[in-house]
Amino acid sequence: MGKADIWLMRTYWDFDFPRPFLPNFKFVGGIHCRPAKPLPEDMEEFVQSSGDAGIVVFTLGSFIKNITAEKGNMIASALAQIPQKVLWKYSGEKPATLGANTKLYDWIPQNDLLGHPKTRAFITHGGANGIYEAIYHGVPMVGIPMFGDQPDNMVHIKAKGAAVTVDLNFMKTEDLRDAVDAVINEKSYKENAMRLSSIYHDRPMSPRDEAVFWIEFTMRNKGVEHLRVQAHELTWYQYHSLDVLAFLLAIVLFFLLLFIKTCSFCFRRCCGKKGKMKRKAE
Repeated sequence: MGKADIWLMRTYWDFDFPRPFLPNFKFVGGIHCRPAKPLPEDMEEFVQSSGDAGIVVFTLGSFIKNITAEKGNMIASALAQIPQKVLWKYSGEKPATLGANTKLYDWIPQNDLLGHPKTRAFITHGGANGIYEAIYHGVPMVGIPMFGDQPDNMVHIKAKGAAVTVDLNFMKTEDLRDAVDAVINEKSYKENAMRLSSIYHDRPMSPRDEAVFWIEFTMRNKGVEHLRVQAHELTWYQYHSLDVLAFLLAIVLFFLLLFIKTCSFCFRRCCGKKGKMKRKAE
């Protein structure tokens, strides 16, 4: 990986915290985002039936196919208590507490739903793709992170003021209900989500165009050696300064040994003179 000429980083300053980066790191966060397309007819009909209350989009990603029946019922019970209609991507057994306002789908057009004008909130596991689509469309989030980069992703969005997080293992019905109510009814979450969306869109070129430019730039110039730091050319022990530490340790040991030898020599000389004087006196 250290031999790579250019790094296309799937992040941007709308999401990430300020920190130093190398010149061959280029930010293309949200490269997959695009304007919303029309929804399927039956889904659009359900969305429109929400009226002024709007809808909530809920998905735990493609890796989580199912959750326990207990968790499913708890989540369904929480969603049944909100006035919005809910589109829930869920392939498990239908929860017994499922409300009339919630509809289950094996698959949903996530980006198109997030870009719909009736979308009020996004309940997400915290995957990077979903987060960036929500940022793109300015939708506040309720995060239920579980593994991988998801907890860290939600820390970023929560710190930006555009999300609330709950723990799937410990949350109760009222915790999820209150979290959804908060991001919908407290204006600061929507305002912060729109601010992040504005930062995302206010850039010199789109993430896709920037990625294309730097890939072609690297090809035209047969690499970008002028952007690579010399740290990539160091051996592992040089990179960690182990050779410098070894040299300094050798110097310390040398002076320590010299000190011990000097003290030993002085001690022998002093003790030797006292012994000779005592024998002469006798």
